[in-house]
Amino acid sequence: MDFSGSKMQLLTVTEFNEQEAELTRAQSKQLNCKGCGKQTPNLFQYDLCRDCLNQTFKRLIKVIDSIRK
Repeated sequence: MDFSGSKMQLLTVTEFNEQEAELTRAQSKQLNCKGCGKQTPNLFQYDLCRDCLNQTFKRLIKVIDSIRK
């Protein structure tokens, strides 16, 4: 009997379980945005969530455009 296929499948399931556990750990780490206070798994520059960072960039674009004129 050749068990190499079964062993290979078992390793794949184990790797999948490890990846799923890592994803669950990453999702459980909720961080607070300094702009709006919302809990999010990802924070960006100045500890802001994506929405707050986008608003900051939109304000900066208006300032930069007014200076260019």
